[in-house]
Amino acid sequence: MRKAKQPKPPPVPVRWYAPDQDAADRLLALGATERGLYRGWKGQIPGKFKMRPGELLGVVDGYRAFGNGQRAITAAIDAIHADGATVIDVETGQNSRDHGHILMPAAIGPRRQSAQYRKKMADEAARKRRESAAGMLDHEIRIEWKKPGIMSADERAAFLCIPRSTLYREFGPSGASPGRRPKHLIET
Repeated sequence: MRKAKQPKPPPVPVRWYAPDQDAADRLLALGATERGLYRGWKGQIPGKFKMRPGELLGVVDGYRAFGNGQRAITAAIDAIHADGATVIDVETGQNSRDHGHILMPAAIGPRRQSAQYRKKMADEAARKRRESAAGMLDHEIRIEWKKPGIMSADERAAFLCIPRSTLYREFGPSGASPGRRPKHLIET
């Protein structure tokens, strides 16, 4: 009986390169060692250090770690490849030998915002929409929503011109008493 092929374990870099402190922190969180980390902001750039044939140099952000321009990136990659080593993006698993045609356009193309930045901007836009719909600031909407009184949650939502589901999601339970309003308080 033939044995099934076992999947290869993902390659693990032995050395790491960070162009700035933020990238170094990300690499250390991903398992880089202090001793094997080259720091670009301290002058330890490709060409200044030598790699062994077959070694992997781990980076984050792909080829952007080596600069913004195509010339700077190409010079750094050529220096690493001349030593027989390979660059690998530790977050995506793409390497410079097999995925260079994907990494280069991503590095020299326009930058895309991170997921955290896009979420922050969406939250800010939603807050502005709420404020413009109600004609009040966010904290004033919260005060009006939480204020104890005789208005029901539906009436408060109509007063604030904001859907009730949005008010519950953003500000929690209202200050209105539960249930329907008594009949003697309903205006006819």
